[in-house]
Order: sequence, then C-alpha cells, then structure tokens
Amino acid sequence: MKIESVTAHAFGPLHDRTLPLAPGLTVVSGVNESAKSSWHAAIRAALCGEPSARHRPWQGESWRVTAMVSLASGEVVAVDRDLNDDSAPDVARRVGLDRTSFAATACVDQAQLLTVLDAADGLQEHLRRAAATAGTDGTVEQALKRLNAPVDALREARNRLREAETDLGVARREHVRYLELSARARLAAAARARLAVQEHAASMEALSQRVARLTELQKRFGDSPPSGLAAQEELTHVVNRALAAWRAAPTPRVLTGPSAATLEGELEALPEFPVGETAVDDELRVVATAYETAAAVAAAHNERRPSPPTTAEPSVLRGLATRLDPAAGGRLTTASIEVDTARQIQDEAAANAARAQVEADVAAARVHEIAVPNPFLRNALLALSCLTSVVGLLLFVVGQQIPAVGVLVAALVAGVGGALSRGNAAQRNAAVAFAAERAAAATDARAVLFHADRALAEAEGQRAVASEAVRVHDEAAARCAALGIPADRETLWRLANRAAWEAEHADLMSEVARTEKAVRVELAARGKVEAGMSVPDLLVDYETDCKVRARQALMAAQRPLLAQALEDRRLAESTVAEATVAHTRALALLRHAVTAIGGTGERPEDLLRAIAEWQRGWDRMLREAEEERNAWAELQNLLAEGTVNDLETTLSAAQTEHAALIETAARYAACDPVDPTLATAADALAATVTELARKLPSVPDAEEAVQAATAVLTEVTAEVEAIDLASRYLTAAREKVHSTIAPALETTLRTWLPLVTDGRYVDAAVDPQSLTVRVCSSSETWHQASRLSLGTAEQIYLLLRVALAQHLATEPCPLLLDDVTVQADDARTRAVLDLLLKLSEDRQIVLFAQETAVLEWARERLGERDVLHQLTPVAA
Repeated sequence: MKIESVTAHAFGPLHDRTLPLAPGLTVVSGVNESAKSSWHAAIRAALCGEPSARHRPWQGESWRVTAMVSLASGEVVAVDRDLNDDSAPDVARRVGLDRTSFAATACVDQAQLLTVLDAADGLQEHLRRAAATAGTDGTVEQALKRLNAPVDALREARNRLREAETDLGVARREHVRYLELSARARLAAAARARLAVQEHAASMEALSQRVARLTELQKRFGDSPPSGLAAQEELTHVVNRALAAWRAAPTPRVLTGPSAATLEGELEALPEFPVGETAVDDELRVVATAYETAAAVAAAHNERRPSPPTTAEPSVLRGLATRLDPAAGGRLTTASIEVDTARQIQDEAAANAARAQVEADVAAARVHEIAVPNPFLRNALLALSCLTSVVGLLLFVVGQQIPAVGVLVAALVAGVGGALSRGNAAQRNAAVAFAAERAAAATDARAVLFHADRALAEAEGQRAVASEAVRVHDEAAARCAALGIPADRETLWRLANRAAWEAEHADLMSEVARTEKAVRVELAARGKVEAGMSVPDLLVDYETDCKVRARQALMAAQRPLLAQALEDRRLAESTVAEATVAHTRALALLRHAVTAIGGTGERPEDLLRAIAEWQRGWDRMLREAEEERNAWAELQNLLAEGTVNDLETTLSAAQTEHAALIETAARYAACDPVDPTLATAADALAATVTELARKLPSVPDAEEAVQAATAVLTEVTAEVEAIDLASRYLTAAREKVHSTIAPALETTLRTWLPLVTDGRYVDAAVDPQSLTVRVCSSSETWHQASRLSLGTAEQIYLLLRVALAQHLATEPCPLLLDDVTVQADDARTRAVLDLLLKLSEDRQIVLFAQETAVLEWARERLGERDVLHQLTPVAA
C-alpha cells in the first residue's frame, strides 16, 4: 500500500493544503511550528481515523482530511474522512492491520520515542497488543478477560450440594439413632420385666424358707428356752488368764559380743586426741613442690653442661659450626652424576644438530640444482602454436597444402615445447617442501642443543658449589681435631654458648636456694628445726610425724562410738533380765491353770498340750450351747414378724403376683438375652425415643434435596469446563503467535542492529510474551534495551516497530516516522537514515525531521523514487 497524497481540508493549523508523497522515502523537514506533527497526525487520521482532540482545527467547526491510496493489487482508494462524524472504513485493514496495530507499529510519533525510558512498559504493552491482534478487532487477553467463569455460581452450587449432603447424612444418622434407641428401649423393658420376675421369685423362695424354718424351730423348742454352762465359766477364766500371760511374756534372748565390763576396759585404754597437724599443710606442700621442681630443673640443666672443656673463643666455635656440612659429600656425588648425564645428553644433541644441518644443506642444494620453470616462455610457445595452427588452416583453405603442412608441423613443435616447459615444476615443488622440512628439523635440533648446553652448564655450576662446600667442611673438621673438640654442630654451639649456660645455671641454683630457705622456714614454724638434715629428709620426717598423729587421732575418735556401744550393751542386759522375770511369772500361772483343770506337766510344752486337750472338749460344748442360743434367738425373731398362718397368707398373695409378672415378661420372649443393668434405664430410654420420634427429619426429603443440588452443580460445572476449554484454546493460540513473532523479530533486529549502532550491538533477543528487548554488545554482554541511553533505546524500539509492521502486514504498508533521530548523534543519525532509505526500496516511508543533519543527508542521498519537502512556519 502506498499513499499518493494527503489533503488537510481542516486539521489543526492546516487548511486546504495538500502533501504529495513519494513511493520511496519522503523526507518532510521544517523548523518548529511548521506543522510537521500536524501533517503526521493528518496522514494517520486519513488512514485510520480517531485523531487526538488537540488536532482539532484552529478555526471553524469543519474537521476533514482526504487521501489517495493505491494498493498492491492496483486498486486506488480515495479516502474522505469527516472527523466530526467519521464513518469511513479503517484503511489499515487493507494490509492486514487495524488502526490499533498500525499505530503501535507503522506510525511512530515524537512523543512515543521521547518517553521510551519513562514509559517503556507502556510501549512494550502497546507493541505486544499489536502483535497479539495482528489486524483483528480485539486481543486474546481481552477475550480471556471476557471469559469469566461463573465462580460464584459454582461455589454456591458446591456449597448447596455440601449442605444437602450434610442434611441427608444428619437425617440418616438420626433415623439410625432412632432405630437403635427404639431397640435399646425394648431391650431395657424386657430386662426390667425379667428382672422383676427373678427378684419376686427370690423373695417368694425366701418367704417359703422362713415358713419352713419357723415350723421346724417351734417343733424343736416349743415354749422352753435352752439351758446354759455357767458352772465352768470360772475355770475358763483361769485358763484364759494363764494363756494370756504366757503369750504376753517375752522370751529372754541370749546376748553375744563383749560384755559391759569388757567395753568399760576398752574405753579406759583408748589414748587422748593428739596435739599437732595430722596432715601436710597446703602452704608447706606448695613451697615443697616449688623446691622439688627447682631442684629437678637445675639437675636436668646440669646434665646439659657443655663438654669437653676448651680454650677456643666462642666466635671461633660458632664459625666452625657454621662451616660444618656433613651432607656436602652426598650433594657432590649427586652433582657429579648429574654432570655426567647432562654431558651425555649434550653430546647426543650436538650429533643430532650436526646431522640435521647436513640434511638441510643437501636439500637446499637439491633445490638449486632443479631449474626454475619460465612461465613466459611456456605461454609464448603455446601462443605461437595456436597462431601457426590458424595460419596452417588458412593455407589449407586457400589450397596451399605443402606450406600448410610445414606450418602445422611448426605449430605442433611449439605446442609440445610449451607443454614440456613445466615438466620439472612438480619435482621442484617437492624439493622445496622437503628442504623447508629439513630446515625446520635443523632449527629444532639447534634449539634442543641450546637447552642441553644450558643444562650442562647448570649441572657443572651445582657440582662446583658442592665441591666448595666439601672443601670448607674438611677444613672445619681438621680445625676441630686440632682444638681437641668433636666436629659436631650441636656440640660446638653448646661450647660457644657456655657462658650463657653458666649464667642460666647460676639462676637455677639461686632459685633452688630460695625455695629451700622457704621450706625450712615453714618447717621451723611447725617445730622442725634440724640444721644438719637436708630439706628432703626434714620433709620425710615431718610427713612421718603427721601420719603418727593421724593414727592416734583415728583411735581417739573411736571413744564416742565405744561409749555408745557400752550404753547399748547395758540397756540390752537390763532388758534380758526383765524378760527373764516375766517369763518365770507366766510359767507359774500356766502350772497353776493345768493343776486346776486336773492335768500334769513340768515343761512349758507339756503344760500347753494339756490345756489344748482340755480346750478342745470345752470348745465343743461351747459350740453346742451357742447353737442352741442362736436357734432360740432366731425363733423369737421369726415370731416377731408373724405366725405361721400369717406367713402362709402372705406367700399365697405373692404367688398370685408372681403369675402376673410372668405373664408380663412373656411379651418380651422374642428378645435376646439382655444385660440386667439396662432395667434401670428403661423409663429414660422410652422418653428419649418418644422425643426423638417427634423431631425426626425426613430421609426421602433430604435425598430429593441432594439430587436437585447435584443437578445444579452438574450444569454449572459443565459451563465452567466449557469456559476453561475455550481459555486453554485461546492461550495456546496466543503462545503460538508469540512463538512465531519473536524469532522473526530477532532475525530482523540482528540484521539491522549493527548497522544502526555502528557495530556496538550485534545481537538481540525478544521476549515472546512482553516483547521486551535485550541486546548483546560486541563484547558478548547482554543489556536490557530500556536501560540503555535514550538515543539507543529509541533506535532499538524503532527497529522493533518497523520489524513488527513488516511481519504483521499482509503487504508492505507505509511507515510514518516523526523525529525518530532527535536523540541520536550524527553517526547514528546517518546510519538510521541509510537503513530507512534501504527499507524504502520495498515500502513507502514518510519521515518528519527538524535536524539540519537530516536535511543535508536528504539533499545528498535521495533518489528518483524519493522526495524532500521543506515546510515553512504556519501563520499564528
């Protein structure tokens, strides 16, 4: 599509003015207030309509633009758009776009580029919408927003179904509970009836037994009470008193261990508590430890006394110790071996280098022996052969056969000579290559020889150093032998430091004397003053005294325990004496009782046996008399409740009542055996069942409510699933569009970006979702386009919009650009203009600019398909 011309009948400051446009690049230049932005908006309004209100005419009410547009099909479209009542179609649709996508891609005004950094997200959103619409009336995002699933209705349907299911569950549970309670109430009633029969049967049995027992006792006693055993009660008291005394009397125990008299003698033999220390004092132990430590350190130091004695000066001894090197001989041997090895390697390297050099010289001589081919001679002979061949053919044509044969023979000889003139070329090339190879081998051999020479020199230097070290060591050892001292470094250093050792030893001995004095002072304070004894002997004597006093104190400490043992022994002997007296008195009472009942015996066990035999006969009589008394008492109790006739009348009435209870229990004969404890809950269960039956919910009604809620939920769920399926299809379509647009845009940007940025940025990446652009510099560093300088960001987004327009449109559509180079420097301005000129070869581009550099470029570069318009300021 190309715009032939645009006429602004009434648009902003423009009135009845026409702007013709070239099929290639149209540059519209002008200073401020020359209506460049108005013409830019007028062209866009002519194509798409919907101009901004700020472009309303300065005078009058009419607001109208017209344009002539030619399409790629050859059709010419005349657009006449009344902007107050716009009914003209959107011309951008003729190229596969619409007014929104055309404004987002092909139409770039100054305001958009100037705000690219402050509103980069908005521009990206605009471009993304253009990519998503691609000439349609709406975006996928708008469709997705309109596809709102009835979430509230779905949630309400689910809640209603849950409530209905909950109500159904409650109704079923209440119904089950009602049935369970009804069965339990019936079981409780059965338990109560059966328990009443059992209890009444037990009472009837007890009443029958009472009638029989009363009849039996009246026949046994009549009206006379039983006789007693008062004659022998006094004798029973005597026996019981003797047995009680015998059982209460303690048995005298036999005491063991030392007697009280023995303990009194031991107590008197114990020593008194000693005077003095029973353990080594802590302060004395501290100073004694310090003395022992100082003495041990001094003794160890004395063992390191420098020897043997010598008169040599310390400096001489230190010098000898420094020059001694026992390992020098080993290093000399190792260095000699390394020198021999390095010399052998050097000899081999020298032989290899000489051999390689000879081979290189022979190869070079071989190259000189082979003649250099002359290309001029070969070409001349071949040309002569061709020329003579032509002459011979001409002679044949004119009928001169003999001269023609001679000429052709000469042509043949010249051709053969030309062909053979390069016969040695392959041989010479092979010789040159071999000579180069041998020369390189000789160079490598010389390098190896150089390294071998250097290694030999280093090895010889190491051997010289080791030899010198051996000489110095031998001289120092000989000097030590002359001085009469061993050739040992450690011994020499000790002899050289003898003065320091003696000073240190004196300090140590002073410390020993100080600690010894402190020990003697502490011992003197404790009564140990023996000038003739050494300190260790005094310490041993003092510790021995402490141990003796400690043993005496331990023995004296036994006095309280021994006194307590004496008191306990005296108490035990007194208790045994009292027990013996009580035992004797009880034995006398026991003998008196046996005599009273007519028995005999001396030992306690014989006396107790006689009493036991007497008691067994007496107990039998007592039991018989007790039984008689109890039976008489029972008879009196039964008569107190009524006579035999009264009890028989009561039994007859109970039998009648028992028959009625059996009839009641027969109604529950079908019930299984029941726990009798349920009988107490029969009334409460019956009341609960009655109350539950009154409030019992309907299960069928609850089931119908669940079915209705399920039907509603199924209907809403189907609607939600349909909407979700449509959303997935729309999302997939959007992602497919993005996946095809992003690679195409990246390919286009990679082509244009180095040209516009003078090679600073060489690659680009486009986010398919947001159309965010990242660019890669020549140093392979990636940057966000919106974070670069304002000029660079403008250029990148300009290229992105041009690429979008190129990709989305079904045929080349015009590009309307207003001040797109305002933030670029001169170099990038010319680069952008050169790119636009190249793009105008297959699409129409209209560029509005105010910079002088753009005007100069247009005058210099525009061609036949292009045009330059210079606008003048409009009247105020």
